Amino acid sequence: MRLKSAREQRSLSLREFAKEVGEDYTLLARIERGERYPPRQRLRKFANVMSLAPRQLETLIAVERRGLNPHVLLPEISPADISHDWIEHEARKVLNRYCREVHESDVSLPVPIDAVVNSACRLSTEYCDFEREKEISGRSGELYGGLYPDGFRGKDRLVVVNTGRIRGKELSFAEKRITVAHEAGHYMLHCGNKDSAQLFLQFNKGPTFCREAECDQTPFNSLEYQASAFGACLLLPRQQFLRKWQGMSASNLAESFEVTESFVRLRAKMLGLLPRSVNNSVNNR
Repeated sequence: MRLKSAREQRSLSLREFAKEVGEDYTLLARIERGERYPPRQRLRKFANVMSLAPRQLETLIAVERRGLNPHVLLPEISPADISHDWIEHEARKVLNRYCREVHESDVSLPVPIDAVVNSACRLSTEYCDFEREKEISGRSGELYGGLYPDGFRGKDRLVVVNTGRIRGKELSFAEKRITVAHEAGHYMLHCGNKDSAQLFLQFNKGPTFCREAECDQTPFNSLEYQASAFGACLLLPRQQFLRKWQGMSASNLAESFEVTESFVRLRAKMLGLLPRSVNNSVNNR
């Protein structure tokens, strides 16, 4: 994914990119698909292409080969970028898969997010007070949600949502929906997608918990932003959102799609309907 990101940022085809870096395009294709790592004897060349130091690339490969979590072990290395188009494509695949399984031509609104992630992502959802759960309570009382990609209490691939009080209040219904969509983003982009497997900061099979994500991507919140962008694509499908955008206020859109206004703004920025220069936090969990 990191190599593919570097190529797409320069708008090069695989063959054009291969010619420029002096490598066989079939090797580059296999690396992009997560089937190979860059050859050891040519690490410096690949590191330069991916804007990494050779030592960083070598360490990243070693960590990923062992199935460890580079996001935790190598915090100084920022994750690979994922384009909005690619995130949109992956989210649309999920919605299309759900529509096929329920025999609908398009997803109904507001998007039935629990049913979508269960049917199309094979993720279960559970709502519980984190302070009362022994397995969770020691982490923090401010957590919005979490993901157990390898199962929890007999359930495979589980999203958990906090129903307890966070800073004195409970999550709204919209925030709980966003939490589910966000965790599904983590699973599909950072755990369950084979394209994320090579040279990309991904989660291991252990549980991960989050408080909030950001609207604007920075080197320190890329994974959270990517998960939020994926969740926005699920909860605010492109065509339905564009049809409603011109005639409705942000508050009315939020009510219609059962999300928060900040999530409406995130989606609008992704689609170029609002400028992306304003740094807004999305309290999405």
